[in-house]
Amino acid sequence: MTMKSPQPAKLHGYGVRWDTEARCYRVRNEMTGQWLRSAATGELASFTFFSDAWSAWKVFEVHKRPGEQ
Repeated sequence: MTMKSPQPAKLHGYGVRWDTEARCYRVRNEMTGQWLRSAATGELASFTFFSDAWSAWKVFEVHKRPGEQ
């Protein structure tokens, strides 16, 4: 699937987003607007489990979030 827009449509959530069409989680750096992509293929990274996507997001978007010290 080729994405023409830098931000896939129909995704909701903060950082970790559910892609309703692909039926998987996607990860976005909310500070830069950049989407996490596969290093091997360059395609948007996809995750079956929220916990895996959350872990990837915590590494991908490195900054203090509300409530963190």
